[in-house]
Amino acid sequence: MDQTLYYKIAEQVESQIQEGLFKVGSKIPSVRKASSMMDVSMATVLQAYRLLEDRGVLKAQPQKGYFVQALPPTPDAKTVSADITSQQQPAWMQTMASATNNPELLQLAGATPHSQCLPTRQLQRAVGRVMRLEPEACSHHFYDQGLPALRRQIAIRMLATGCQLTPDDIFITHGCQNAILLALQAVTQAGDKVVIESPTYDGLQHIVQALNLTAFELPCTSQGLDLDALATLCQQHDIKACVVTPEHQNPTGASMPLAQRQRLLALAQQQSFQVIEDDVFGELGHPAHTRLPALKALDTAGCVSYCSSFSKTIAPAFRVGWVISPADQIAAIQAYAYAHSFAVAALPQHAIANFLANDSYERHLRKTRAFYADNLAQFSAAIRRYFPSTTELSSPQGGYLIWITLPCNINALEFFNRALEWAINVLPGCALSPSTQPNHTLRINCSTPWSAATEQAIKQLGQLCYEMLD
Repeated sequence: MDQTLYYKIAEQVESQIQEGLFKVGSKIPSVRKASSMMDVSMATVLQAYRLLEDRGVLKAQPQKGYFVQALPPTPDAKTVSADITSQQQPAWMQTMASATNNPELLQLAGATPHSQCLPTRQLQRAVGRVMRLEPEACSHHFYDQGLPALRRQIAIRMLATGCQLTPDDIFITHGCQNAILLALQAVTQAGDKVVIESPTYDGLQHIVQALNLTAFELPCTSQGLDLDALATLCQQHDIKACVVTPEHQNPTGASMPLAQRQRLLALAQQQSFQVIEDDVFGELGHPAHTRLPALKALDTAGCVSYCSSFSKTIAPAFRVGWVISPADQIAAIQAYAYAHSFAVAALPQHAIANFLANDSYERHLRKTRAFYADNLAQFSAAIRRYFPSTTELSSPQGGYLIWITLPCNINALEFFNRALEWAINVLPGCALSPSTQPNHTLRINCSTPWSAATEQAIKQLGQLCYEMLD
């Protein structure tokens, strides 16, 4: 089969959809008819349609054919900000921010784990030990790369990713978002072009604006970032960096296969751009999931900066993360970190290092991974039971987030506002992909322990879907 040919056919169909020839919800020519029209084999057309289905553009309906599910993202969709302070937030974003801080709502919107999933008591004991044995932790800053004991523990944890590191390779940051910002700032200048996944978590959009970068949103498929679209984009633009989440991507839950990881690194080396690896959910793979080597572990050319934190596994409020970048970037990262925040608080670093050193962390992870796998199964079953049959949802193999595609005539932003009337807070997809707003996607946080009340909330959301279909 001619691989180049079916990619060209897929691009042609995408272009026809973008131009309005085929509307969302409409049927496209059958495989047989398209084969005849284009004078190609049916197998080639089928491969093109399956590629578009994987990208979320088409949807196959048994015995009926292929239908347009969503407008395809274009490589030229971009988010540009000359000055983040000049950008006024839309009213719906302000509503979301207020809802997230409202204790009266059932919180299913954010990406923060439920408090019952965190080792709070163990951390209390760790903080107590630090205060008794190392009282200077409250009066001493680490102005360079962070607490040596913590960096040593992280180097040990990184062995599970396939990375062989020393403590000196690791730079402590204010969480993963700060790590990504520093990694990007070290390799870009204002006006440079970078690639981000679509959808992606909203904090990355703020980073792009703060650094005054031009971001190209490329679709995240079931196998991670669309590397065909990235390769095409690199032929058209000088890309300086690409931010990807190869393990349990937020919000889709996608994990990148080994071959895709290797292909991304080869492309980065060929096109001379830096890969910023966001691995914040990497340690939360479910029991049945086999963790693949991190991009950083596979990198032989110094083109990967690895970013992660303990915000999803230990303590979100501690804001302790780290970045591992090539040696020639560390001086720039250190200078920018000092300018941004002076130093990372010492006490949280001491407490986490103490917690990691006493072997409690691995037991906590085993328990938490099993809990998330079970809880996601409960949420998924309820969504399938109570939502319209055309609703689609992701099947993540790690983390605690579910990505939901509602029937195409349901506006997710309106759904969000009406769910608030039921005292339920969910996240509409427009918050995670600015170029496709409004749309019909949602992200739900499934770390809330399953209960009768939780099931009732999912049932109410399902009823809301049916109301909006009428």
